[in-house]
Amino acid sequence: MQLSTRMRRFVFGATLALMLLGVAFTPSRGVSPTVSCVMYEKEITYYNDAAHSYVVGTRHIYCNGRGTLDGTSSPYYTEDILNVCCPDPYGCIPC
Repeated sequence: MQLSTRMRRFVFGATLALMLLGVAFTPSRGVSPTVSCVMYEKEITYYNDAAHSYVVGTRHIYCNGRGTLDGTSSPYYTEDILNVCCPDPYGCIPC
């Protein structure tokens, strides 16, 4: 059975309208950045030997997981917790 030209246009238009409505009302997925979150913001002090004779460097690790290093690191160190980190929609922040 063949459809008339008028009927084919109607079916095409209705199908196109339904497809566009489906796209318009489909919930969009927001793209969230990958966020690294550590549990604590801390400062690490590095020493020259196991007796902690003198400081050779310090490292500060922020809640977002990034950090700084002044001096050099070594296997001999102490850690001091500065803040507890809490999740935030845009990353992690000190609580």
